[in-house]
Amino acid sequence: MAGLIRMCAAVLAALFIATGTAQAALPEPVLQVQAGAPCFVSGYSLHAQEQMASRRITSDHVENVVLGTCSRAKKQSNGTWKYTDRKITVVANNNGYVVTVWRN
Repeated sequence: MAGLIRMCAAVLAALFIATGTAQAALPEPVLQVQAGAPCFVSGYSLHAQEQMASRRITSDHVENVVLGTCSRAKKQSNGTWKYTDRKITVVANNNGYVVTVWRN
């Protein structure tokens, strides 16, 4: 995603340089980007905090699982994302808010 943002910034910079104005029409997008799982944790539900405490799972563990597995996270039928590594499973919403956590 960061690469796509840098590419868009480069295109906009080229348009500014070529035309000398911000009024240049942008070309039609060539590729459609589908939003994927968030690769960050924005917060924790009370349930997730309770599960983490009872299972001795730290926020560092959770954040490492989310960051390390976001490219292969599974979209659930209820709209949440399931991140799984060998030891821990994390379920978060589209905003990166952790709903629940458990050990595998």
